[in-house]
Amino acid sequence: MIYAFLSSPVKGLRDIREDIHDLALPDGRTIWVDEIDNPRTLTDPAFVTVDDLFARIREASVLLILLASEKHGTGLQIAGQDAHVSYWETELFYATLLRKDIQVFEVEGFKPNAKLAALLKMLQRVFPQSTWSGPHKRDRIAPAVREFLFGRLSARNQRPRRLLGAIVDGLFHLRGRDGYGGRAEKESLEFVDGEFFDPTVSPREGVIAQMLTEAKAMTNEEGRLTRLWVVYRELQGAPFTERRFADFLPQWNRFFSEWAKAGSWYGLHGHPHLAVLPALVAQAKVRAQMRAIGSSSWKAEDMGYPGGALASSRYSIASRSASFWNRRFLLRAALKDLKRSLDEGVDNKTNLLAIRGSIYRKRGAVWAAVRDYEEVLKQRQKAGSSDAAIGEAMSELGYGYLFELRCQRGLSLLEEGVQLLRNHPSRLGFLIRATRKLAAAYAVTGNLRKARQTLQDARDLAKKHGVRDQVR
Repeated sequence: MIYAFLSSPVKGLRDIREDIHDLALPDGRTIWVDEIDNPRTLTDPAFVTVDDLFARIREASVLLILLASEKHGTGLQIAGQDAHVSYWETELFYATLLRKDIQVFEVEGFKPNAKLAALLKMLQRVFPQSTWSGPHKRDRIAPAVREFLFGRLSARNQRPRRLLGAIVDGLFHLRGRDGYGGRAEKESLEFVDGEFFDPTVSPREGVIAQMLTEAKAMTNEEGRLTRLWVVYRELQGAPFTERRFADFLPQWNRFFSEWAKAGSWYGLHGHPHLAVLPALVAQAKVRAQMRAIGSSSWKAEDMGYPGGALASSRYSIASRSASFWNRRFLLRAALKDLKRSLDEGVDNKTNLLAIRGSIYRKRGAVWAAVRDYEEVLKQRQKAGSSDAAIGEAMSELGYGYLFELRCQRGLSLLEEGVQLLRNHPSRLGFLIRATRKLAAAYAVTGNLRKARQTLQDARDLAKKHGVRDQVR
């Protein structure tokens, strides 16, 4: 059983890595060291290797990182170019997504080059001080690792499970109290603490384009977020906060859109640095700059206020908040975001109305919620929308009917909506959410056996595709 994963190798550490690999842990636990346990040559496409490494990290409980070489590590080959992101950085990002424990061990005399120093500066702002250990003499690294792992094993039963949503209220109080809604470009929330510039990066547009394309096409949210992290690290060479990089604003805009979508389904609502809401606040600022510049090559719909996404994010945070006052504040702000977007006159209002309906339902205004859901379904059917879009609308309306005690009608709509969504696997998040609501319909209509099975089906599908937001 893999207990710890030692991050990808850098030159000059073979002896230390072998010593760590040979550490004896209780109950058959092992430390995975890839070049020892599975020697490989980096001839496969970058993400074939990365996805195989990720499988080992999923099994492990802790990620170990050694800092001794001045180099940033081997970069991923993408679109025929060396991406700025290295193998060990993708491992670190993935372990963070999975909420694994991470421990960094620094060897005495470690002096990073400019590229690695820029990355470590960002990481030291993001990770707690307890994550960093050292500097240690070379012959003391393996004993330090052993001491850490045994200490962790002895304390494992006393350690609370750290859920991404557990700090929702703390994040809100510390960094979200100016989020009154309708003017997100003026809010103080910052994605990754505002680390938008890395002077050691020269953005490779081919890497950015390929990773955005791959992320959009994927159905696994962990895979999408990892590829989007590569995009973010490339774009750090062209920060949107500086006017001279205005040509990269559309890429930043698309990055934040895709991050918000993947992060929402993954459940990044309360994460202090990678959360959806700070990403959307940043997107609002990007779009404000795009509107100010007004390039004729940019589409108007790509520059509008992202009120729907902002409202959805605030709604998700409110749903997880333990505070009545926080929920009230957030839902009010969400309605202001929606009002601004509706007042701007977007072509397709159905997405905004669907979100507004959910906010009304959360506030107890069930009649108003159902009227919005009915209008969404009516407009989508009239416009000849896709079966998936109609299936989603049916599911939301059916769920709303349950709150009006029109249970049989609600069940019928949910069954029909889920069937339509099953025909469109690219909208897996919506399918999983609708399936959970269908389970609730079976429960309230007395079919408890079918409710349990349907709910389990939704959970299994969510776990398979990394849609952690719907694993409940």
